[in-house]
Amino acid sequence: MFYSNDTVVAQYGNLQVIDQVDGYILRDEKILKANYEGEIKYFAEDGQKVENGYKVLEIQKDKVEDETRKKLEIINQRINNLENKKFFKTDIDKLNKEINNIIEEIQESSKNNNVEKIVDLKKELKIKLDKKNIIAGDKSFYNKNIDMLKKEQEELKIKIDNDIQVMKSPVSGLISYYIDGLEDIFTLNNMATIDLEKVKEANYDVTNLRESKNAIINQPLYKVVNNTTWYLVAEVDNNKIDKYKEGRRIKIKISDSQVEGKIYRIIKNEDKFIVIFKINQYMENFHKIRQTKAEISVIDYEGLKIPKDSLIKKDGLVGVYVLDVNRYAVFKEISIVGYDDEFVIIKSNFFYKKVNEEIKTIKTVKLYDEVVRNGDRIREGQIIY
Repeated sequence: MFYSNDTVVAQYGNLQVIDQVDGYILRDEKILKANYEGEIKYFAEDGQKVENGYKVLEIQKDKVEDETRKKLEIINQRINNLENKKFFKTDIDKLNKEINNIIEEIQESSKNNNVEKIVDLKKELKIKLDKKNIIAGDKSFYNKNIDMLKKEQEELKIKIDNDIQVMKSPVSGLISYYIDGLEDIFTLNNMATIDLEKVKEANYDVTNLRESKNAIINQPLYKVVNNTTWYLVAEVDNNKIDKYKEGRRIKIKISDSQVEGKIYRIIKNEDKFIVIFKINQYMENFHKIRQTKAEISVIDYEGLKIPKDSLIKKDGLVGVYVLDVNRYAVFKEISIVGYDDEFVIIKSNFFYKKVNEEIKTIKTVKLYDEVVRNGDRIREGQIIY
């Protein structure tokens, strides 16, 4: 006699087929090297996304004194103030007010016939007007002063430029200071010919270039990495390759990160296959990782999900026992969509089957049908309590 715990209600679900692989991350990246020797000053962090032309670092070929930089900053500010006439605005406003007051005094003295005072006021007025012309006139001290400042500005710029090599990003992307010496092997051009066995035998170390304080000629300084597209190259055993089809969408889990991609290339390699996965999705720290373990979700089956131990074979047909309204066991043929070690995904309601050159509709398990587990222990027509 069977009890309710020996049955299960058929419900919709999914089943992922997951393969564990050892893979290598391949990136579209460019290494930038030093053309000069000197002290390095960094302006971009590792993993920072930058635009084309972004200033990543500079190499100070000769020690540039902070005093020189500060002097240039001050001159830049002075020129800006002068060009916007902010620097002398207060002085000009004050002079205009004083000039107007003197004119009013002259008018008042004229009414009173105070000739002596008028002479003194006119002298004072001339001094104020001359001062105003010096500050604001076309050929004034203002113009001479700004010309001198611009000349000094240019001299300081040339001095700093001669002492500094600025390194900018040649393209938009992600800045990486990590190299492992495999950049010339894992490239877009030769991804299909990479010998993973030789790579496994190779000794390589990850170096953090940011730890360098001084540059030498031809020393790698940083990489610019395409952060929108990257690849995972992995070996897949022959007995698993049937699930892999070029162009098929897949999910990849690396550590705690999951990304989506597609199967880009499948390459036969003796007793194994090399599968190249293309990912168009950012993953944190992907620019630092080379070798990694990954979980590949190759197929995601959907349909009615039932335990695998429910399956039986009757008269050469694969199916399960379901309970009718009176709890009699009734055999239902099934069509399997996919399975793993524990569960089976099957089609629901009906499916089509070719029988003697004729296509027939086969009624099968429905949603919420009660399916008997370990069906090989009972007979069709038996009542299950």
